[in-house]
Amino acid sequence: MDIHAAVKSHKCDICGKGFTRKDGLEGHMAMHAGVNCHKCDICGKAFTIKRGLRTHTAMHAAVKSHKCDICGIGFTRKKGLKRHMAMHAAVKRHKCDICGKGFTRKEGLEGHMAMHAGVNCHKCDICGKAFTIKRGLRKHMDMHAGVTHKCVVCGKAFTQMGTLKMHMDMHAGVNCHKCDICGKAFTQMGTLKMHMDMHAGVNCHKCDICGKVFTRKSGLKLHMDIHAAVKSHKCDICGKGFTRKDGLEGHMAMHAGVNCHKCDICGKAFTIKRGLRAHTAMHAAVKSHKCDICGKGFSRKSGLNSHMAMHAAVKCHKCDICGKCYKQKSDLKRHMAIHALN
Repeated sequence: MDIHAAVKSHKCDICGKGFTRKDGLEGHMAMHAGVNCHKCDICGKAFTIKRGLRTHTAMHAAVKSHKCDICGIGFTRKKGLKRHMAMHAAVKRHKCDICGKGFTRKEGLEGHMAMHAGVNCHKCDICGKAFTIKRGLRKHMDMHAGVTHKCVVCGKAFTQMGTLKMHMDMHAGVNCHKCDICGKAFTQMGTLKMHMDMHAGVNCHKCDICGKVFTRKSGLKLHMDIHAAVKSHKCDICGKGFTRKDGLEGHMAMHAGVNCHKCDICGKAFTIKRGLRAHTAMHAAVKSHKCDICGKGFSRKSGLNSHMAMHAAVKCHKCDICGKCYKQKSDLKRHMAIHALN
């Protein structure tokens, strides 16, 4: 009762909030000033008040002995588990009229409806990017401020503590969400759900321009960027345009004949890292597509088709300048680059 009865004589000049003690006001003023002088020695996260740091350090040291019986996630404190269990038990009575998704709180539904409406009313003063919910803007502002949560194992930094926690689970090998079909395990239930969609062949996100379908909305968004993007990075040799500078750099390496990404298995080198990744996957993949003539196997049907064209000596890719024909489109592209140089 002393706290209720105490006179809050130490007032904040900015917002008017009162404190019973001077040190309370000092900590509060540090928040207005954006001063984070109490730094965690483990992950580098900083706090305006010492108490915040103490609570945070306890999380690093504590054993997550309070486990959720439903999803297996662990908590250092019983209170944290109770809050988490409330999420599992909560009745999602606020339903979306468009897609049927439910929310435990009205403001959750309001933010969701803003997404359907395409309303982005929370705008960043620095870069102009807008968000449907205030929380999205806050997380975005952390990126501008350079707020990072660092992994003590590999040194990788994240703008959000939640993302760091998921990353740490990967180091710890926590894969409690297992696929019943192929046995693959995931650290997050959301990732497992997306994986299960792949097994089910669910491709519900369709591109209105070219008709290509995706299992995830994020995949469609990335794809739409390709359609919408301006290819401002042009190649001086052949005129091909790219949406990103790194794409042009990789392309220029092809013209220069630079192959810096080498395969450890067969020694084949590639101009771009993506090419090496695709090639390495071929080494690991089961070569189920066999050639009826020579018995050579391929991991992909397209690879077998290209190989069969060689047996048939079909030269269907013709150069419009000199009339020379090639079996493969990639060979014609390399040939056209020679014309472009001249």
